[in-house]
Amino acid sequence: GRLISVEYENGQFTEGGGGHFRLNMPLVTGYVSTLKLPIVAMNDGAPEYLIDGLRGNNTQLDRRPWDLLESERTVELSSMLTSYFVPLGADFTTVIDPEWPDAAAADKFDGFTVRELLADAGASDDFAKLVAAQAGGFTLEVSVLGLLPDFAYHFGDRNLYRVQGGNERIPRALAERLPQDRIHMGSRVVVIDQSGSDVVVTTADGREWTGDEVISTIPFTVLKDVDIRPALPDRARQVVDGMVWSDIVKVYLQTSKPTWLDSGVRGWPVAASDRPWERLIDITGNEPGGRGNAFFYLSGANATAYLAQPKETRARDLVNTFNADMSGMIEDVVEIGEFSWPDQPWIKAAFGDTPLDGGWMLDEMKKPVDRLHWAGDFTTFKSGWVEGAIEAGLRAARHIDPMAPAEHEVV
Repeated sequence: GRLISVEYENGQFTEGGGGHFRLNMPLVTGYVSTLKLPIVAMNDGAPEYLIDGLRGNNTQLDRRPWDLLESERTVELSSMLTSYFVPLGADFTTVIDPEWPDAAAADKFDGFTVRELLADAGASDDFAKLVAAQAGGFTLEVSVLGLLPDFAYHFGDRNLYRVQGGNERIPRALAERLPQDRIHMGSRVVVIDQSGSDVVVTTADGREWTGDEVISTIPFTVLKDVDIRPALPDRARQVVDGMVWSDIVKVYLQTSKPTWLDSGVRGWPVAASDRPWERLIDITGNEPGGRGNAFFYLSGANATAYLAQPKETRARDLVNTFNADMSGMIEDVVEIGEFSWPDQPWIKAAFGDTPLDGGWMLDEMKKPVDRLHWAGDFTTFKSGWVEGAIEAGLRAARHIDPMAPAEHEVV
């Protein structure tokens, strides 16, 4: 569900779901290697920023026009961010360990927003704005526990890749290894009943499936409408009802060539701002075909405002707004489209996060409810990432079979 690829007319692919992977994602990388999938190398971000009407480039440190501290002017964003977090006990290696956070880290960081953590570390307000522009407009106001792994992926490793022919090839290749009569698409679950000797799952078309145990990856936005028998315990129900879900819209486009490279900007992202277009992300890399391949990543209020506009013209209007702001960086659009996560009936949002003081929720989801086990990226601190989805699946598998493979053993 997290990997949804869209093919352009010339054989290039864009991504409606997960757009890239990094080498600090060993589970994803292990599957790509085991499945022998070809990959496309990509550039990391050297973005052009537009914040508070002021424009600057991440590679031209001496030309930054914002009110930054002197210490913030002489290094790139990722290094400065590291220097703020490491003294607080949050390095970009530890926070992506499956066992993070331990009790001490959870106690230290739970209840704090990213904005508060940066302020406590001594960062300037304008530095925080740069972070929000590059990592997403929602970044500053969310829980530190949920964002530290996100930062580790965005800022802790500069080696990016995606699967040639679309990232969706990963789940498709896995599916090909399974008996095809075991895979049933479009079968909406309406009842999960574990009150008898077997667990019985009923789908909307009236079919029943029985088993000893059940692993559910149903997003909580949809699980609320599933009849679970017996009812979930109070704390598990609090998680299902209390998780905060984000809206994301991707407006993808293909150009006759990657003209933004002529402007000296590239990667994840090409441009970052406090404007309605939010971020432009270049996923072209060394993908064959010669055309430019990029998408706008709109979150939160920007996604909501975009979806409220006339569907027939809003994608082109967004490109026009971007070009007015960024001196015509996009030229000769060949194809354009959009993928709206809030409109997907099987999730109705993009990714889930615990609210402030809600770190206990993800610990709660690590526990089975009798014979019902939880998985999915939103049941880890890596919400929104395929690495988190695989991590959660392995965790659920080991609940059922303690002899299941270790993290590094991809089967």
